[in-house]
Amino acid sequence: MKKIVYVLTLAAFTVVSANAQQRTVNLVGSDNSFTPSVQGPEIQFEKTVHDFGEVVENSNGDVDFKFKNIGSETLVLLDVRPSCGTCVTIRNWPREPIMPGQEAIVAVRYNTHILGAMGKTVTVLSNGKTDRVILRLNGNVNPK
Repeated sequence: MKKIVYVLTLAAFTVVSANAQQRTVNLVGSDNSFTPSVQGPEIQFEKTVHDFGEVVENSNGDVDFKFKNIGSETLVLLDVRPSCGTCVTIRNWPREPIMPGQEAIVAVRYNTHILGAMGKTVTVLSNGKTDRVILRLNGNVNPK
């Protein structure tokens, strides 16, 4: 009986270990290969905070948050929501699936006609292991 339990345990361990190995995913239309950092879909932003510093009223408030799917499966953004719809607008975000290794951007605009200190956020919801990412916009808008 002990031998049977030992053999079954060893077999289960072998199956689990074999499934945990990383694999190389060839991107469609690419000669490059990509080794995912995470099993399943996963989003990784280059930066999650953008500091405008001191800006002048009605100046350019556009910022692009670049991200990459570092997972082994297709990433889908479910929603991108600003904390304040009058201060921050979402210019663009990808609605199509993002393949492993593929990069994309969430394009945001801060409305610089609103004077004073800014501290706004944008919430990105996805099917990734990290399913919620908060992007932050900081700075101060001064009159002309």
